Amino acid sequence: MKTLRNRSAGLLTTSLLLAGVSALAPTSVRAGNICSFGGNLDAPACSLDFIFDKQGDKTFKFVQVPTTGMGTVQFVEQVPGTWVVDVDYIPDLVRPLMGWLEFDLTIDSAPNNLFTFLDYGLVITGPPVGQIPPMFKVKTTSTDLPMIMADELHPVVVDVFDPDLKTTRIRNDYMVTQGSINSLQNSFTQTEGKQPPEVPGPLPLLGAGAAFGFSRRLRTRVLAARGA
Repeated sequence: MKTLRNRSAGLLTTSLLLAGVSALAPTSVRAGNICSFGGNLDAPACSLDFIFDKQGDKTFKFVQVPTTGMGTVQFVEQVPGTWVVDVDYIPDLVRPLMGWLEFDLTIDSAPNNLFTFLDYGLVITGPPVGQIPPMFKVKTTSTDLPMIMADELHPVVVDVFDPDLKTTRIRNDYMVTQGSINSLQNSFTQTEGKQPPEVPGPLPLLGAGAAFGFSRRLRTRVLAARGA
């Protein structure tokens, strides 16, 4: 699986988000947009019955809460038109560990809602510079996407959904063999009506380090709330 394939123009939005989100002010956390797993107490417990409040026209529901580690899961529209499922490990997920999580994401099927999913991005972030270089793999599987694999050498991957898709089930299988990982982030964009034409050749990503800043800001906010 290549890090980037030929894809629709909408991937530029996802690429810029994954590369530049650290320059954006984090979206405020509202009730129903965040939950805790693995014993973390910073938010209501994640469970199979936990359904995030609708983000615009989208609903998130767990099929499997993260099986390893502890931390928070947040579902939010980070910038207009791009939604992020952020899994933040608190503390970092340290080797040797493996686990998985699975969730359903659905766009409201009301007759006047013409939006469908467009593209998908996955970002994995490691520890701060100067700590043990991480070695990890995260595999994303879905009936609506090719299998996507990310690791420490290619921590950002992007691909295109099947056309006219309003609901998808995403599974992330993660494994850490050295060092630790800070977070993994699933992002989604959508389109209205027909998808834009294919753009020849891969669009360059500007870098993956920005996702680290996004996750760290989320963590700082959670820790600050814990100490209040």
